[in-house]
Amino acid sequence: MPNDADLARRIGRGETHAFEEFVDLYGARVHRLVRRYVVQEADAEDVTQEVFLDLYRSISSFRGDSTLATWVYRVTLNHCLRHRERRGPVVESYDDVAQESPDRGSDPARHVARRELSNQVQVALDDLSAVQRDVIILHELHGLTYRECAVVLGVPVGTVKSRLANAFRCLRGSLGTYVLGEAPTLCPDALGETL
Repeated sequence: MPNDADLARRIGRGETHAFEEFVDLYGARVHRLVRRYVVQEADAEDVTQEVFLDLYRSISSFRGDSTLATWVYRVTLNHCLRHRERRGPVVESYDDVAQESPDRGSDPARHVARRELSNQVQVALDDLSAVQRDVIILHELHGLTYRECAVVLGVPVGTVKSRLANAFRCLRGSLGTYVLGEAPTLCPDALGETL
């Protein structure tokens, strides 16, 4: 893995190969994060391109205070949040769901069960507050550490841990009905948390 500061310097000097390395290293991760916030694939591709254009233009502002990956996630999350503000909440269209098909060799009943579970998890994630959802996406789905989440979100590590604990409590309450047959529990609003 290339040295963060060295890679940033090489990109800043305009080395084409360095930026290609950078895109190879972070392209898939950036696009996966964008897809968590942007439902339509065409829009997600546009946002991903905007992110990399912004990263290229602002690479000289990378000071090395954090890892390059953390900085990339911060820039990406900012673009995703701006996109969400411009577009508002978007629901997955029937056409997007209908285009999915199970693998030829897979069990159709298993595919339906997986799709149903995926839908239930998505509904539960959508029910989280924005701050809880952001920390779940970064920590659980993208594997960032508490510290990296704190840097990306601009909050203390303790706040990250608190948001995760509250998010898990909400998810257990939301998914308890589906998984365990328990009555759903209400999720406490995240507005009362300390920032």
